[in-house]
Amino acid sequence: MSSSEEAYWAWRDIVSVLFDVAVPDTDAVSAFRIKVDSYHLGPLLVGSVASNAQLFRRSPATIARSGVDHYFVQLYTQGGYAGEAEGHPIRLEPGDVSVLDLSQTLQTQAEDFSNITFVVPRPVLAPLLKNSDGLHGMVLSGRSGLGYLLANYMRTVYATVGSLTPEEGAGITQATASLIAGCFGPATEAREVAAVGQKKALFLAIKRYIDENLASPELTADLLVREFRVSRATLFRMFEPLGGLAGYIRDRRLFRCFAEITSPANAHRSIGDLAYNWGFGNEAAFSRAFRRAFDMSPREARSAATDARRAVHQRLFASRGPAMRVLPEWIRHLQA
Repeated sequence: MSSSEEAYWAWRDIVSVLFDVAVPDTDAVSAFRIKVDSYHLGPLLVGSVASNAQLFRRSPATIARSGVDHYFVQLYTQGGYAGEAEGHPIRLEPGDVSVLDLSQTLQTQAEDFSNITFVVPRPVLAPLLKNSDGLHGMVLSGRSGLGYLLANYMRTVYATVGSLTPEEGAGITQATASLIAGCFGPATEAREVAAVGQKKALFLAIKRYIDENLASPELTADLLVREFRVSRATLFRMFEPLGGLAGYIRDRRLFRCFAEITSPANAHRSIGDLAYNWGFGNEAAFSRAFRRAFDMSPREARSAATDARRAVHQRLFASRGPAMRVLPEWIRHLQA
C-alpha cells in the first residue's frame, strides 16, 4: 500500500467520528494527500485541513454513532463545496464562512481545498443566539462586512494560536463565541422569520386543499405528504393543536354535513346519503360524531332548521309594517 493510500485510510478512520468521507473516484486514492493541524483553545478546537476533493456525509447513523454535538465554523481559504444541509442546498466559495450543526444531517462534495475550522461546543455558542437550531448550513459571504470580519478573525486566531498559553486561549473563548454569534445572529433570526412565514403559508395552503377535497375518499395523510412534499411527522405536528389531522378532516366534513342537512335544497335527500357523500360510510357512527360536535342529532338539526325557517316566514307575512323590520332576522337565517 502506498503512502497516499495509507494516508487516505488513516484519514477516514480519524474523521469517522464526525463524517463518513470518500473520494470522487477510486483513482483519487492513489493520489490522495492531506495536511492536518489542530490546537486546543480552552473548550474550543482550532484546526486546519488541506486536502484533495472529497465527499463528506453526516447521516442519522453517523450522528447516532458519534455522539458529537458541536458546531463547525469553517473558513475555506481555498476551494469550496456544494451539497445539502438537512435537505437544504448549501454552497461555499473561497473566503466564505459557514456553520454546520453536527446534530443535523449533511452531504457535501468539496473541491481540492484548505480550510480553517473552529469546533465549538453547543453550550458555548447556543445560549448566545435566539435561533441556535437555525445555524446549520448558514453561509456568510467573504464579500460581506460580517463575513469579512469573521474570516479575518479566524485567520488571525489560527496564525497565533500556537503561541498562546492555555490561560490565554481559554480567555478568548467567550469573545470568539460572541463574535460568531454576532456575525451569524442576524442571518439566523431572518431565517427564523422566513421559516415561520413559510410554515404559515404552507399550513393555510394545506387547509385550503383539504376544504376543496373534503368529498374525496383519497383525502389522506399520504396524499397530503405527496402533494405538499412534507414529512408525515411535520404534517401531523402542524395539525396537532387542531385535534390532529384526522380529527380536523372529520370536523370539516361534519360542518359540511350540517350545512347540507339543514339546507332546504336538500330536504328531499336522506341524511345517510348526505353523510356518505362527505366520507362517512357508517350512518350510526356519523350520528354519534355529529352529536358530539353539535350537541344534537342530524335529525334534530334538520327539524330545528325547518322550524326556524317556518317561524321567520310566519313573522314576515304577519308583519303589518314594512318588510324591512324583519329583514335583518331573515338574513341571519338565510344560511339555514
